[in-house]
Amino acid sequence: MDDDVIRAWTAEERRRIARDLRIISDVAWDLPSLCGAWRCRDVLAHLVWLAESSRPRVVFDVAKTFRPPRRAIGRIARKLGDSDPSSLLERLDAAAEGRFVLPGAGPQVALAEVLTHRADITRVTDGPLRSSDERTALAIEAYRDLWWYFGVPSRVRGAHLVADDAGFEVGPSDGPEVRGSGTSLLLALAGRPNVRSELRGAVEVFG
Repeated sequence: MDDDVIRAWTAEERRRIARDLRIISDVAWDLPSLCGAWRCRDVLAHLVWLAESSRPRVVFDVAKTFRPPRRAIGRIARKLGDSDPSSLLERLDAAAEGRFVLPGAGPQVALAEVLTHRADITRVTDGPLRSSDERTALAIEAYRDLWWYFGVPSRVRGAHLVADDAGFEVGPSDGPEVRGSGTSLLLALAGRPNVRSELRGAVEVFG
């Protein structure tokens, strides 16, 4: 898959979030998301921060918190998350073409972040859900390829994942089969335990 195509997809998905999630109520933005201890507004803020960032800015922002990187990213998200969600959606739309990715990672990681975090929000609010498609499949591949960063264990990488709603399959054909919607599979790979009840087959690979 051409990197420029993936970047264009990521920009389009950011703009879709900026448009689609405007219907979410102020109260709903304060709900706990599927992403750890983050509120839905914190998840949105994290997407804005990633879209607006460059590598020097990320290094600076993380360093000034005086915390390990993962804890620093959480602190940044929660602080920025106190901003008005409407303004954050506007900023995400404006920064949709942002090209920051983890050092050594391809643009598919940015796409995976966007699709995963959209679902982290819309699964617990009145925001519109997104249908699974080839972009979802690419995001799942990104989690598998960068297993060392996302913490995807070998038993999950060895599973045969089948998206019933989108007609794609990921992983070795002779591995234990897990079936579900593409988005549910994506969220399971991202470590969201809430979705395991939506899967069928060898669900035990997810722990």
